[in-house]
Amino acid sequence: MGMPAWWDERRYGLFLHASLASVPAWAPIGQDASWYRCHLGDDVPAGHLQPMVEVVAHHRDRWGHIEHFDDFLELLSFDHFDADDWARLAVDAGAGYGVIVAKHRDGLCWWDAPDARRSVVDGGPRRNVVAEFAAACERHGVVFGAHYSPTEWGDAAAAARAQRQVADLIGRYGPHLLRTDRDRDDTPRDHTPGDAPGDGAHADESGDRGVGADQLARLHALEPDLVVNDRWWRPGDAGAGPAVVRTLDDMPDDIDTEPWELCRSVARGFGHNRNDRHEHHLSGYDVVTLLTEVVAKGGHLLLGVGPQMDGSIASMQADPIRDAGTWVRAHRELIDRSRPWTTWGDDDVRYVTVDGVLHAIDVTGFGRFAALDPATHRVMSVERLGSAETTSMHFVHGADGLALDLPRSTPWRRSALPLNGAVAVDVAVYRIEVEDVDQPGELFAPVDRPAVELAPLVGDVAAGDIVQLGDGDYCGPATVPPGVILRGLGPGRTRIDGQGGREVRLGRNSRIEHLTITGAARGTTNGNGPAIVIDGQFATLLGCDVAGQVVVRADDALIRASTLTGVRAEHVDRLTLSRCQLRGNRWDVGVHLDGGTDHEVDSCELRNHLCAIRATATTGTVVRGTNIEARWWGVHLERTERAHVHGNRVEATMRAVDVDGGTSALIDGNAVTDGDSGCIVERGASGCRVAGNHWERCRIGLLAWDTTGLEAQDNHVLSLHEPDQELVIGP
Repeated sequence: MGMPAWWDERRYGLFLHASLASVPAWAPIGQDASWYRCHLGDDVPAGHLQPMVEVVAHHRDRWGHIEHFDDFLELLSFDHFDADDWARLAVDAGAGYGVIVAKHRDGLCWWDAPDARRSVVDGGPRRNVVAEFAAACERHGVVFGAHYSPTEWGDAAAAARAQRQVADLIGRYGPHLLRTDRDRDDTPRDHTPGDAPGDGAHADESGDRGVGADQLARLHALEPDLVVNDRWWRPGDAGAGPAVVRTLDDMPDDIDTEPWELCRSVARGFGHNRNDRHEHHLSGYDVVTLLTEVVAKGGHLLLGVGPQMDGSIASMQADPIRDAGTWVRAHRELIDRSRPWTTWGDDDVRYVTVDGVLHAIDVTGFGRFAALDPATHRVMSVERLGSAETTSMHFVHGADGLALDLPRSTPWRRSALPLNGAVAVDVAVYRIEVEDVDQPGELFAPVDRPAVELAPLVGDVAAGDIVQLGDGDYCGPATVPPGVILRGLGPGRTRIDGQGGREVRLGRNSRIEHLTITGAARGTTNGNGPAIVIDGQFATLLGCDVAGQVVVRADDALIRASTLTGVRAEHVDRLTLSRCQLRGNRWDVGVHLDGGTDHEVDSCELRNHLCAIRATATTGTVVRGTNIEARWWGVHLERTERAHVHGNRVEATMRAVDVDGGTSALIDGNAVTDGDSGCIVERGASGCRVAGNHWERCRIGLLAWDTTGLEAQDNHVLSLHEPDQELVIGP
């Protein structure tokens, strides 16, 4: 089914994310404040990290008089709520649609929904917020959308009420976009057996959504322009009904022509969080670079803002959105009417077409466009587009692509912008007239060479042999025999497809060197299984690029100088991971050491994982000299003995080091910046020593909760957000 016209004409939306949690409005930096309820304890199944000791400590100190979460309702005043202000923010942002949370997992309905147990009409604000916002959107020319959760924390009967409530929502207010937040398989995306739960925004206690494909088809009859996201049903359930858009939580790597929407907050988490500071928000420039990348890849952006308990939106969130909006409104045609070009661009530039004409968005201001190769494109003219006039540009078109003759100036970089986002965003847009270069005729038609099966190449070799692979593609499954070296010409030149059960296995003393191996598709955690399985003792992986998981099932494995997605060691001893780079998908575990002794992670770099390194029930694990930037955990020590975390640098990670049970952990000499906590010791951990660490620009230093025998000394703190919280002890 094709998308309705409004969807194709509006590529940018605002997500107004209020809930009952807007009253405490508190979460560790990097966490969603809207999940306050389930962070308080484990009495409601939520598939989420719970209880979260940071939230428990905060609630004890600030909200000890609030016995039940529902007691927050009467404090939800919304006395400064103005639906027109919300709609005007969308207009100022240059956004074409606005989405309100009509019901979150807390069960609070924001309109007089049928069968509602709690609503803002009967308590708290005593106003129909959905009705007011829907009317304001209509007045300001903003397409209205709604987010509805058919399940509620601790209420198994919620799904039975969902059909009537959703039908009422569509019938009375006509949202053109209806979203929910369930994962399609009801499983946290980072959850594998033995893992701690992942982000419960995508998992809950009930497999019954209450709203299935049949009802969505009936809703489509009520609202023909309805678009729903793809989290309303399990695979195979979708039938005839409204248009469907995929919801993504992370940016795709390349152009995707199927309808998709990236949903993220202008801050680090959804909902208003009193802990957030200016540096935890996107700047106006960041919003423009994010939006233009989404558009260049063929998608939509839904950007979240978190109203406060009085219904107003804090300037820290509104200001950068308005700063970006000045640029977006000046280039609305570029955002709403453009289509992807043959390539989306890179970190410096985005490429789109408007009515078939190429436009380049120079986000860093260098004036260099490498994709315009003179062998394939002839540049006829370049014009800079401005609000008042168009300026012809001088340029050079050579082997390095297109280069503009620009005056010396400071390119746009995030670090050059003030934290309050007050500087106007001035990202240059160029209209480029190009012609295709006629290509010489080919004597022979190109031939697609099928991938070479790898198994026969390693089937008749013996220990000490080297199997040298050439340029091109190979495919598994295959097992490298004991003592054999499988060597490529370098990552990118020699490629092995290990997807879908075609993984490559390493026997005892075998090695794989200098090639690319693909496994599970990016954006998945378990996907189609691992790309590489190490079955033999003393096996080595060296200098490879592995787009998938490496599973280690034998002792004394060595993984060195490789680029990886993830590593999982299953009850083995002495895995060494050295000088490797790992990049995750925001929901996965980078390195999971599940059992075993004397593992080492040394001089690595891990980015964009939910948890960078997790050690579960291990003894003698060492993590040292590693650079980490993750969402929730840097290093998570789960029931370990004698772990040593030393000399690591952890940035912008909620929990830099989490000692979660276990005994005798040594945490020393680590540098932690811009996270929530420098170190947490919790859940009965005993005999731990935390010494000589540097914690800077974090909310707190060390949080010790339900621990014994803790020794903390010589830790240095600088610019804590809560200066008196170098050490927090509880309960």
